[in-house]
Amino acid sequence: MIGRGRKGLSTKIHVGLSGNYLASACLSEGQRADIKLFPTLWSSGTWEGMQYIIADKGYDGLLVKQPICEAGKRPIIPRRQGALYPGLRPVDQHLYRSRVAIEHFFARLKENKRLALRFDKLDITFFSFFALASLKIFQLLC
Repeated sequence: MIGRGRKGLSTKIHVGLSGNYLASACLSEGQRADIKLFPTLWSSGTWEGMQYIIADKGYDGLLVKQPICEAGKRPIIPRRQGALYPGLRPVDQHLYRSRVAIEHFFARLKENKRLALRFDKLDITFFSFFALASLKIFQLLC
């Protein structure tokens, strides 16, 4: 997904976090649906030791849940608004609350003006700065 610059378009950063490390990360166009990029995120990540995969509504679909279940993990993903049974199962609600760690990660990323305002026009330079900011967040760099 890293390559040419995209002039005038927004960019989404997709991440897989586990405790204190980044399991996987990739970029996509802002208008692309999250669910379409999941196979790339899943195949490039290291998911050993994880029992639950927690994601937001954008990842609700068979394309996401099937590989997670085949890997022996349990998806904790709320249903979209138009689903027959929207929301989460009551037994999964306490697990979904741990997703706040991802929101905190993105809040810390956006402290970097260069990432928040997308100063870098080329994907490779934008993703490189994302990597540096991630190292800083996990206190692996200064």
